[in-house]
Amino acid sequence: MRTIGLFLLAAALCLHSPAGFATKPAIDAGLELIRQQTVEAHLAFLASDALEGREAGKRGGRVAAEYIQAELKELGIKPFFDTHLQLFEAYSPAREKHIDFQVNPDSIARYRQLPAYRRLSLQNVAGYIEGERKEEYVVIGAHYDHLGVDDLLVGDRIYNGADDNAASVAALLQIARAFAANGEKPLRSIIFAFWDGEEVNYLGSEYFVENFGNTASIKAYINLDMISREGLMPVLYPQFEIPETSAENTATGNQFHLLYTEELTQAGERLQEEIRNHRLNIEPKPAVIAPQSRGSDYLAFSLRNVPVLWFFTGLHPDYHTPDDEIDRVDWEKLVNITKATYLSIKLLATPPPLEGVGGRL
Repeated sequence: MRTIGLFLLAAALCLHSPAGFATKPAIDAGLELIRQQTVEAHLAFLASDALEGREAGKRGGRVAAEYIQAELKELGIKPFFDTHLQLFEAYSPAREKHIDFQVNPDSIARYRQLPAYRRLSLQNVAGYIEGERKEEYVVIGAHYDHLGVDDLLVGDRIYNGADDNAASVAALLQIARAFAANGEKPLRSIIFAFWDGEEVNYLGSEYFVENFGNTASIKAYINLDMISREGLMPVLYPQFEIPETSAENTATGNQFHLLYTEELTQAGERLQEEIRNHRLNIEPKPAVIAPQSRGSDYLAFSLRNVPVLWFFTGLHPDYHTPDDEIDRVDWEKLVNITKATYLSIKLLATPPPLEGVGGRL
């Protein structure tokens, strides 16, 4: 009788405790691997002076691409292309024309007829984990390029771009490691993409999507861009504009901007539940963004009706300056957002059934 009494007491505690046993998430082997030590090691290299600001088409950018490729190989992540590299070129008229580089074939053909034009040789890096539905994809991406070196500056001339966007690349490498280690085969294939040329004109993501083929097979795109500080949410539509700072548009402390197109509203709500269930010390500030909104690499996807989710901690005074350095990174926030991103991929790559209806997210 005493044993039965203890059992009933344990059952009652489970039902009535605010953090009841039934709601505690199971241990996730991949999630457990996401730690500051490894994220910091990647970030320290990518944001070092040795990479000269990772400018698109320059030596530092190429070194970053080789580093990312080597890491994916080490993890056993299969290349999405013939190799992990997707080589491409971008063109523009002569510098004085002040026209952005383009990867659109019609624009390239037109520019190549000019007496003088500019050309950039670039490379995306991408690997993937095959899902049960091989031809359905969730893409997670972060740009690895930044602004390079300004020889006219007096003092620090290197734009190391720790928050923009070495932190996201370090996070994405950790996420790839987590999925490689968790031993679960997702329902949908997961593509881990590292974009070149974002700072120029979102070139890498645009080239990838334009040459992908059936974009309807991409069920969601998750974007990582600036995820390790605190800051302002710019006006993304119709143009990228900086408003006056207010409590409503700024993520401070452990807050971050969780942005998504309308199709992923329910996924965004479920992710907020997951963040609470796993007791991650971050606070999402959710908002719906328009598909035409400029701001980062998600644009190429949203313009083609691919649902988008963007993790973003906001613009800060060091944005696009040489002061965007690793010593200003909020490590706890970065690690927790990395974990939240991992959970978001699991939700979208192996989505739970929709409540009250057949099918999935």
